[in-house]
Amino acid sequence: MASRTSRNSSKSTERAADRFDPHPRHSPDAYARPAFRVNGSAQQKHAQWLTRAVETERSGDAVEAELCRQHAEHWFRVSRGQD
Repeated sequence: MASRTSRNSSKSTERAADRFDPHPRHSPDAYARPAFRVNGSAQQKHAQWLTRAVETERSGDAVEAELCRQHAEHWFRVSRGQD
């Protein structure tokens, strides 16, 4: 009977492992971000990313806001020729 119990528990472990997706970004709902494209010069992109950072921070998404600030910093450096 003990072997039967261990066999059942290993099956449930296998099923859980089968359901585990090591790459959740490939599933349709995971990490869904709205399509957002910033166009214009480096200075315009810098300003647009800063605006988006403020908007996302107001909506309560601090992580996305930080990502936007990092993009803004990148475009700031590009506009200054430092990248």
